[in-house]
Amino acid sequence: MSSKLFSKTGLIILAIVALGLTVLVTSLFRGARVDLTQDNLYTLSQGTENILQSLSEPITLKFYFSKNQTEGMPPIRNYARRVQELLQEYVQLSNGRVELEIIDPEPFSEQEDEAAGYGLQAIPVSRAGQTAYLGLVALGSEEKKSEKNNDSEEKPNRKTEVISFLSPDKERFLEHDISNLVYSASRTSKPKLAMISALPVNGGGYNMATRQPNQPWMSVSQLEKLYEVQSLASDVKEIPQDVTLLILILPELTPEARYAVDQYVLRGGHALIFLDPYAEAAGSGGMPGMEANMQFSYLEGLLSAWGVEMVKDRFVADDKYALSVGSGMGRPVRHLGILGYGKDNFNSQDVVTGNLKTVNFASAGALRLKEGASVTFEPLLESSTESALLDASQLPMMFDPKVLFKEFKPAGERYTLAARISGHVKTAFPGGMPVPEPSNSETDDVMAGDAGQEEQQEKVGKTLPAQIMVSEKSVNIILVSDTDVLSNRLWVQVSQFFGQQIANPFANNGDMFINMADNMAGNADLISIRSQGQFSRPLTRVDELERQAQARFLKTEEELNQQLQATESRLLELQMKKQGKDALVMNEEQAQELEKFKQEKLRIRKELRDVQLQLNQEIDRLGAELKLINILLVPAVLTLFALFWRMRRRRTYSH
Repeated sequence: MSSKLFSKTGLIILAIVALGLTVLVTSLFRGARVDLTQDNLYTLSQGTENILQSLSEPITLKFYFSKNQTEGMPPIRNYARRVQELLQEYVQLSNGRVELEIIDPEPFSEQEDEAAGYGLQAIPVSRAGQTAYLGLVALGSEEKKSEKNNDSEEKPNRKTEVISFLSPDKERFLEHDISNLVYSASRTSKPKLAMISALPVNGGGYNMATRQPNQPWMSVSQLEKLYEVQSLASDVKEIPQDVTLLILILPELTPEARYAVDQYVLRGGHALIFLDPYAEAAGSGGMPGMEANMQFSYLEGLLSAWGVEMVKDRFVADDKYALSVGSGMGRPVRHLGILGYGKDNFNSQDVVTGNLKTVNFASAGALRLKEGASVTFEPLLESSTESALLDASQLPMMFDPKVLFKEFKPAGERYTLAARISGHVKTAFPGGMPVPEPSNSETDDVMAGDAGQEEQQEKVGKTLPAQIMVSEKSVNIILVSDTDVLSNRLWVQVSQFFGQQIANPFANNGDMFINMADNMAGNADLISIRSQGQFSRPLTRVDELERQAQARFLKTEEELNQQLQATESRLLELQMKKQGKDALVMNEEQAQELEKFKQEKLRIRKELRDVQLQLNQEIDRLGAELKLINILLVPAVLTLFALFWRMRRRRTYSH
């Protein structure tokens, strides 16, 4: 009886001690967090912290998740829990600038109507038509007060940004997407983009091949829906100060315009640049003389100052990813210059390319870092090793793509087709701003010599700021070695339906362009956020045990098969020795051989069962060790640490 009483008393004391330690640890480390994951999955990056600290007005995050509707769907519920935990980190670091609301939009409820009103996507979760929400809404500052309620009072209209569906496939970029949402909601106006292009990206002109007017490129039209896009002339003297991102698409720039681009980048402007060793769109856009000015597609002076270059007069030919195109023979022919790249070619760690599936290129060039350059050159898309550089001069008059195979020999090298450039760079104009070409009325003044040149320099420089010789901070540039990648024919079919343009994309070229613009149009903190590690981590130790067991299993099974074949051969040999009536009767030697095989078969099968049993035992033992560590060891370590911390604080206060 006393032992039972002692046992009960001991359990009560143990429970009280455990409860007391829990309260003690909670009070001592209120708000403290320790991220023990290998990739610091729950530790927000410095860029996110900077964005949260710079918020001038509060942001409300509404996380819509259909918890009840996803009953019996552990993967979705686990992912939703991880999203919620990450959102709580945003609240924790924002110092009150971010508020979080968690909403379960039940069917036929006001919350469901609210989710649909924000444009969240309802995904089907059952064959009975059941749907669920997993989306995020950010409410920012008040844009205007245009709506009125029944009392004729002004109703605030808050800026709204939405992630319609938080796809588990984009889990690695979850922090970037949420930070981008918060940053976008805090902005009071659309970012302003400037574009310079010698190609008919906005339509206009006449296409001789189709005998129709050129239509705007769908990639550019999509961009104009999201941003305020301003077209600049090729002889622009200065990039406006309010331009968030400068986009160059095969730019035919005057020296003064190149100087303007140089100064824009050095003062911290972001640039997205599409170059090309051979732009097919230039020959079909109704732009006379364009093909003769292809040297402007290399921007050699600017790229050299940035520490990079594009191999001149060469395009990337890739045998592994060559696409089939129509030919004069009527049969599709693989074209070494028209390439369809997939996941294996993209930089999976960069938010721009991490979730792309297919991007098509045509006669793309090769980008590379110059020897001795100090910038960071980060490839975003690379060719396979079954590629080589071929002469681009054969492309304009080529009628049969098969001729490219004659001189093609894989170099065993991966070529970069798109790259991100960062770091500090110097100006491409160390001698100062280039002097414009003089007009007819100014010829006599310029002919006067150096004095006239200095006077012209002073005349032009009066309205421009002082020249920047070295970048004020790390530059942000993305280079792409192809312009056709943006043209409709490589990624989208556009049709007319009752006056409306219907786009049916068959590749992710447009997504890549939008991703690049979204990433570059954000501030430097947003650009600095890279992908996270994998939340769902495989049990590598268990996988290794299974691989070892599988190897042993296959080895034992192979031994059984070899024994079976040897026995069959032995039985056949004995059978061939018999003649006449004895041929149909098993003799004693055959019976012994067969019995021997049966015993050997039983032995091998027992070994197979032992292999599987040992595997299960090792997995169970590993699971028991993990439970012991999680249930006893970790709480004990935390408790000892809490007690040590408490004693240290007491000593500090006593002194």
